[in-house]
Amino acid sequence: MEKKGLSLCAKSWIAFALFVVIFGGLAAIASFFDLSISQLLTKISLDPAALGANGEYISHSGFALFFEAMGSAPIYLMGAICGLIWFWAAWRKGGKWRIAAGFAAVVPVACLTLVFKDAFGYVAEYVGAQLGDDGLYVIKTHEAAGSIYILGISFVFGLFGAAGALLAWQKIKPETNDRMVRWTFAIIVAAVFYLIINFVKSPVGRVRYRTMNYLNDFSYYTPWYVANGKRVLTPDGIVAATKEAKEAAILASDTCKSFPSGHTFSAGMVYTLLALPYLDEKLNRKGIKLTLWILTICFTAVVAISRIVAGAHFMSDVLFGGTIAFLGAIIGREIFVCKGSHFKAMFGIKDKAPEAKEEQPEAKEEEPAQAPADEPIEAEQEPEQEVEQEAIPEEPQPEQA
Repeated sequence: MEKKGLSLCAKSWIAFALFVVIFGGLAAIASFFDLSISQLLTKISLDPAALGANGEYISHSGFALFFEAMGSAPIYLMGAICGLIWFWAAWRKGGKWRIAAGFAAVVPVACLTLVFKDAFGYVAEYVGAQLGDDGLYVIKTHEAAGSIYILGISFVFGLFGAAGALLAWQKIKPETNDRMVRWTFAIIVAAVFYLIINFVKSPVGRVRYRTMNYLNDFSYYTPWYVANGKRVLTPDGIVAATKEAKEAAILASDTCKSFPSGHTFSAGMVYTLLALPYLDEKLNRKGIKLTLWILTICFTAVVAISRIVAGAHFMSDVLFGGTIAFLGAIIGREIFVCKGSHFKAMFGIKDKAPEAKEEQPEAKEEEPAQAPADEPIEAEQEPEQEVEQEAIPEEPQPEQA
């Protein structure tokens, strides 16, 4: 006897239930122990304020600094992959499509340039923090990292990196690359969810842990669900973000933009890789699917932990940042790759229209095939019966005459 596995409907509901339970449990833990968890994990990375001095704002932990510089790379790398797929899909069509391929080639160059610029920016921020206790060093070096000079260096790295990637991607089979075009739309949907991060950060106005460590004042702590409004750090403390306050701001401009975590969202863009098994039969195996789930969850979790260690975010910040990325990736996959199969299975929605269209032609073909076979038989039988009925009454008439 063959064992029947769970239906797609059952699997989808179980996955949904697990997500709700796990996210709900982690959110509850974060709501009660946010500050305690940060205090525990930052002991090895942030020096507290001493007498007559400020606390450390930039972490000295190599683990935290590495993922601060590179943890946001996935969102740009996924954008670069989209450009590679679009380039070869258009280039192979030839003709006017090669003009579109030229525009598509710009995408990986731009995305890889941002990867290097982001990395250089955080490295410069760390170097600035080592130059002195004055928080203005952090601002000046971070601004220097965004200068034309650094941007130019980043562009050179991005250009050569994109050229190498385009040549390497040529080895992908054309039919496989064409199927991946659907994946690029799923990636775009996931990336659009980053707008939620930007819309929420400023109104919530949550103070970062490292900002409070710098001030040695943890009275500014608020839970993730409290909206404080736009705020900045000035020499007079944390105040509302008026024009004058912004001009007098010290440290970085995002000292009060802790919730949710943009870094963790960017790292969570790796969840878009979960769509790959549905695009290629060779990848559509339980072992590969499980491996992708483990790798994407682990990578996002490591980046999330590094952000807490750096004092840049609380547990709730990284939890919501990563979850928003996950939802964006799953929704994008469901729309463009799976064609709503999981959603339809959960709610018992079936595509009846295609089946009806296939049955109708068969019915039309059978009816004309039966009609010609029956009609001649009836036509032959009816004349015979009429002849017999007419012949019987005609025979006795001559006898009576």
